[in-house]
Amino acid sequence: MTLGALLSERAKNNPERICIKFEDRKLSYSGIDNRVTLSAGGLKALGLKPEERVAILMENCPEYIISYFAILRAGGIAVPVNTFLTPREISYILNDSGSEILLYSEMYSPHIEKIKSNVHRLRAFVFDQVPQQEAEPYAGSDEDIAVLLYTSGTTGFPKGVMLSHKNLISNAGASVKTLLVSQRDRFLLFLPLFHSFTFTACVLVPIYAGASIILLKSVKPFSLVIKSIIKERITLFGGIPTVYNILCKKKVPFFIRHLLRFLINVRACISGAAALPEDTIYEFEKRFKVPLIEGYGLTEASPIVAVNPLDGVRKPASVGPPLPGIEVAVIGEDGKKKPAGEIGELIVKGPNVMKGYFNKEEETKAVLKNGWLYTGDMAKIDEDGYIYIVDRKKDVIIIDGMNIYPGEIENFVMKHPSIEECAMVGIPDGRGSEISILFIKKKDNTVVDEREVNNYLKGQIARFKIPKRILFIEEFPKTATGKIKKTELRKWKL
Repeated sequence: MTLGALLSERAKNNPERICIKFEDRKLSYSGIDNRVTLSAGGLKALGLKPEERVAILMENCPEYIISYFAILRAGGIAVPVNTFLTPREISYILNDSGSEILLYSEMYSPHIEKIKSNVHRLRAFVFDQVPQQEAEPYAGSDEDIAVLLYTSGTTGFPKGVMLSHKNLISNAGASVKTLLVSQRDRFLLFLPLFHSFTFTACVLVPIYAGASIILLKSVKPFSLVIKSIIKERITLFGGIPTVYNILCKKKVPFFIRHLLRFLINVRACISGAAALPEDTIYEFEKRFKVPLIEGYGLTEASPIVAVNPLDGVRKPASVGPPLPGIEVAVIGEDGKKKPAGEIGELIVKGPNVMKGYFNKEEETKAVLKNGWLYTGDMAKIDEDGYIYIVDRKKDVIIIDGMNIYPGEIENFVMKHPSIEECAMVGIPDGRGSEISILFIKKKDNTVVDEREVNNYLKGQIARFKIPKRILFIEEFPKTATGKIKKTELRKWKL
């Protein structure tokens, strides 16, 4: 089954059930399915051919989800674009993916001409400009690529993760089974739709189950999130550690907290995209009497690999056992599997594992070996099969659920004429996120300060990637082979 066929089947079985509620709009499954069909016909009329890539640059809105499914129904491949990126960074993704069509929201109009000047043959359309017309859906296979999700690597160059219809549907189905999702559930969606965790956990999972999605533009204002949880009788929602920390620390009078317990209909909250501190789990569950479920995943795995079960033992320091149908193991430097309790690199195998990186054969071979995905995360697995993430082999920094790959920033900083060496690391901030610190060694007889570096970065890289602190040092700690020892830099105290 393809994702387009999945949506049609849900529309056929429950045509009048609300699929998406957004502000004062209520869109039924049949209504969404019809709009997807007409939009797919419009994309075909624009010349979209099977396997061609179409990029999406939109804020959270129903049209984002309609666009995504319309691209697939027309036989194309969706390329969600991180809306926090600069025009230069967006242009790289469009060029690398070979996207010739960009669907965007009006709010991004000021950037479009600059993007088009950098991307050969790009045609950009506000979603409402796409003609609506009937067309036969593309008869594809579940092995076809559905989406290219761009994620960086330690080299600093973003790579397109190729996920098939089968990858995504299998992941959604396994998640539905583990989280006991039914069509009676009401999901709250407030995280950015371009994020792999958001789209699988908060769009594909509810659609797989025939449930309803209450869609918000963003997590701000946070008061709207709280109001929506109560007013819309939300039963499930996915968030990142920062959200749960805010909920734990927000000052709420005791009598209101007591009242909220009767008004809130939430049966579980899911945390993903970053490590969740044990203290947050304890405080959240004590305050709201709602289970806070931690999981683990990565874009290359569609993305959910493991989650603490709702109907079984939950271990707060663990990200839970793997989802049904997914195998995991921990291996040492020699490639051999380690026994329970020993630390090594976590590897994953299953129908959710990506096809590979788009047009990057060597990078694909480095992480896909004999059907196993080498995650780059250091972990241990206990006797019960529960996974504990203990460190990251990769240098990725996670800030409020957003991945930042130091190599990308370091490569750009090194182009500055006054900088000889640099290294960027993340320091835990105690609330499940990190603070990014850029260490710099200046060239001899040059003058450069923090303000100049910040001005150099602004407008060239996304705001969330700009380091929170910049420190100048005389010499970097290095290994015998001359590599900067980031482990030493991470010992810096906030």
